[in-house]
Amino acid sequence: MIRTRIATCGQVFFLVACGFTFSAAAQEPPPSAASLPARYIKSLELHQATRYAEAAAMLEPFYAAGPNGMDWHWNAAMYQLASDEALAGRKEKAMNVLMAAQARGGSVPADQLASDKNLASLHDDPRFTRLVEEARSRERLWAHSPGQSLPFAPNLSDDAKIAGLSTVWSEARFNFAFFDRQPDLDWNQTYLDFLPKVRATTSTEDYYRVLMRFVALLKDGHTNVYPPAPLRDVFYGGPGLRTQLVENTVVVMEVNDPALLAQRWRVGDVLLKIDGEDIHSYAEREIAPYQSSSTPQDLQVRTFDYALLTGRAGSQVRVTVKNAEGKKEERALTRLTLEDQSKLKKFGASFKMRTDRIGVLTIDEFDDTEGTKALLANLALVNSSKGLIIDVRANGGGSTPVDLLQVLTRDPIRGPMMRTRSYVAADRARGALPGWTDIAPFEVAADPAQHVDVPIAVLTSARTFSAAEDFVAAFDAMHRGITVGEATAGSTGQPIFFQLPGGGSARVCTRNDRAFDGTVFEGVGLRPTILASPTLESIRRKKDIALERAAAALLAAK
Repeated sequence: MIRTRIATCGQVFFLVACGFTFSAAAQEPPPSAASLPARYIKSLELHQATRYAEAAAMLEPFYAAGPNGMDWHWNAAMYQLASDEALAGRKEKAMNVLMAAQARGGSVPADQLASDKNLASLHDDPRFTRLVEEARSRERLWAHSPGQSLPFAPNLSDDAKIAGLSTVWSEARFNFAFFDRQPDLDWNQTYLDFLPKVRATTSTEDYYRVLMRFVALLKDGHTNVYPPAPLRDVFYGGPGLRTQLVENTVVVMEVNDPALLAQRWRVGDVLLKIDGEDIHSYAEREIAPYQSSSTPQDLQVRTFDYALLTGRAGSQVRVTVKNAEGKKEERALTRLTLEDQSKLKKFGASFKMRTDRIGVLTIDEFDDTEGTKALLANLALVNSSKGLIIDVRANGGGSTPVDLLQVLTRDPIRGPMMRTRSYVAADRARGALPGWTDIAPFEVAADPAQHVDVPIAVLTSARTFSAAEDFVAAFDAMHRGITVGEATAGSTGQPIFFQLPGGGSARVCTRNDRAFDGTVFEGVGLRPTILASPTLESIRRKKDIALERAAAALLAAK
């Protein structure tokens, strides 16, 4: 589904910059990957205050220590250090730092490097000019994919199609983090098997469907193919309602389009057939093979919730429906454009206080800090309540909300344990095959001034995905409260994005994450403390079983 978002917990600098400070950042921790995020944020605060020499001093220990043992954020920190040194008037030191960072691969595009006003004092240095040209050369090889500049056409050439397939195969071969989960998958042979399939396609639409089937064999929720812009409404057109598989039955969970209410669509309606075919066999043949998913529950959500009724916008799908009274009807659903769908439901954050004095904070995405803002705006009310429920059952991710976690605990928050593929050309020449690099978890302090001091429950489901799972994993590891609902999707990480011929794109997950306490949830999902699933009866009665069980548990704990 398009709304499925990537986890960016690897982008530590962005995450920890979301509205909080570090009371201990001015101390002198030993230079390590774990201490880098806090000092980086402090350097940004000093930079914004135009205290450039002090900002540079925060990051100098990492330059002195060098990149060995650091994670990939060392480059970004060194770029910031170079900026501060240049602004402080220390041009030679700035140049040395910048060359060290660029030698390790750089962290910014060549055009940004060339135009960065913070580095203006270096622009006339011949060494700086060489750095920019070297960055452009690397980008031609690594930042651009074969055929990516080829424009959209109703039917791409065979050469373009093969270039796209080859790019997906190659990026996965070098970067994919979970081949161990597919021990029987011969990725090289699969590539050969799909060559005639892409050649046989007679349209760009069919070609992208083949690419989707190809990448779906990797069975990872953060490894996907996306069609070009002119085809998005062809692939993702859908009606203004949401379905879900409940008790092996496809049930209408939401009706967002007022026009459908006028056509007698109701929450609790059961879908039996699509275009005259049993809905389960239709889903198994037409939908599931194209879904990239990490777990059975993730595949179920993508198949029966996100993609079941999708197709070309403006087209109709015939559905056999059984209503709450048991009457069967034939109905037609018109698929809407993505733009029209987006107008029907807004994602975000909200807070309400129940009559039993249990607060409910609903956060449907972590693309911003609205969830934390909603909590802080009601913090006094929350701390006078009998407990707090945080509902992330519909949260498709965004950026791991470290700022939210900081308010839920008084203890330090530790990031995930991470592994990523390691490739050294000279090692391979000596017969050593690519292995793994382990990245030390980061650690940040709790918010020194604001805390939730009441019992907490977090609601989860198989739609809890990516950064939302990072949040749940951290919450579990903090032992701060309970989780209620269903197992999460079981997919997070840091994907690499790349372009494909005709304007499409793809991504491949590059990181194998575990919770800092070692809990493995990639390919598994996080199981709740209290299992609570909806039933057809509860849906029709508008009874939220998970919410009520969470509230009961909090009241008992209080």
